[in-house]
Amino acid sequence: MTMESINPATGERLGEIEPTPTSKIVRLLTEARAAQREWSKLPYSVRGQTLRAFANLLVERKRTVAELISRENGKPLVEAYSSEIFPSLDIVNYYVARTRKILKSRRVKIGIPLLKTKKAFVRYEPYGAVAIISPWNYPLLLPLGQIVPALMAGNAVLFKPSEYTPLVGNLISEFMWEAGVPRSLLTLVQGKGDVGSALISAGPDKVFFTGSTATGKKVAEASAKNATPVSLELGSKDAMIVLEDADIDSVTSGALWGAFMNAGQTCISVERCFVHEKVFDSFIGLLQKKMKELKIGAGTDPDNEIGAIIHRAQYETITTQVNEAVKKGARIVEGGDFFERDGGYFVSPTLMVDVCMDSLLMTEETFGPVLPVIKFRDVAEAVELANASKFGLGASIWTADSKRGLQLARKISAGAVIVNDVVSYYGIADGLVGGVSESGAGRVHGREGILEMVSPKYYEVERAPRMKKLWWFNYDVNTLSFFEIAIDFLFSQKIYKRTSSLFKLAPKLLRMKKL
Repeated sequence: MTMESINPATGERLGEIEPTPTSKIVRLLTEARAAQREWSKLPYSVRGQTLRAFANLLVERKRTVAELISRENGKPLVEAYSSEIFPSLDIVNYYVARTRKILKSRRVKIGIPLLKTKKAFVRYEPYGAVAIISPWNYPLLLPLGQIVPALMAGNAVLFKPSEYTPLVGNLISEFMWEAGVPRSLLTLVQGKGDVGSALISAGPDKVFFTGSTATGKKVAEASAKNATPVSLELGSKDAMIVLEDADIDSVTSGALWGAFMNAGQTCISVERCFVHEKVFDSFIGLLQKKMKELKIGAGTDPDNEIGAIIHRAQYETITTQVNEAVKKGARIVEGGDFFERDGGYFVSPTLMVDVCMDSLLMTEETFGPVLPVIKFRDVAEAVELANASKFGLGASIWTADSKRGLQLARKISAGAVIVNDVVSYYGIADGLVGGVSESGAGRVHGREGILEMVSPKYYEVERAPRMKKLWWFNYDVNTLSFFEIAIDFLFSQKIYKRTSSLFKLAPKLLRMKKL
């Protein structure tokens, strides 16, 4: 049974995709492992040349790529370029240039004198064949943020895009294959949840999942059955803290973009905003004024800034949270319009105040263009409010005093805290993205991102193989005494003990008899 790709803004049928039969996944995994063994033998320079060829295709066909992203995902064309293609190309450049240095073998310095005859080092070796399961909200950037370092590190990839953006998944794979990546090395797996479950059950060497916390927990549970390591980038409820000295013009523009870009369907979008009471009214007034200028509609119109909600279920999640908040006393200051038009689902950017802290809008991920703003009295209260969440992916702090902002950032429970900016850190290839608590485990981008793709392996060579070791059999009173004295000599903080023990070691050593 085929899957349909639908334009969320118009309901237009964009194409059909044949799901991967679950019965074939074990065979595909076996073929991927065979391809990986050959790929891992290639030098980094050859792998890099292949990925640069992929990047060149992305540059040359950028308009085609952007239009497909906009049509299949619903986001504005500008965002298809700025938040998808642009950072994806930077990721390729970064890992092609840095992988060799990051994954260089590391010499182990052995501190214990008794072990100085050994030479040891750590090598970073690819896992093998990894599964990358990606979501629909950034159908180019999110998978490439893991596919690129996985391939550069020497892995094979079984790539499952979202069932809501299968055509972008096709495009990524076709570009990779055209650039020279073997088809069995990057295997495209299309389908819904049953296909994802079969992929995990097949036992890949590591699973990378990006998506909701609820699904991420199921992925972790399923992976545990085969003791498969997992990396999870899950949901969040990112906080924005506005201090009394922040520039209100800049901070309202940051809140506007951070909360409403991609129609709020971003894991690190601003979903809770805490504003100091001294600037609360001016913040609300100016933000409301700027919100009135935002244009809503199909993302393929270059003038539109707020696109469609991806599907009806997500649309209903947003409406449910807003309606529940209103019933509990919240007030809509701006927006609050929910409508279906031309086959698509749209939510106008919505600004809310007087929101109850235990409402769904403050406790569960919304993933829509809704911003609740809460007033606070002092920094201690702001920190308490920001940390009152089961999530912890990102947060932002706005202040004229960057030193003060960094001090406050240390008190926020999140994988990343940004001072005087929002969201855009995800587009920095040398940055770091990942969460704490129910926002997941594992990291993407930067040095840590490619270390997720490798397993450190320890190597050791004994350079005196004929020498019998002092800790080998035979045990006796002399051996016991030797190690007691050796501990004093090597580790005692008392100088006289270390000095006196030195003269006692030699006769003990001479009496050693080993089997």
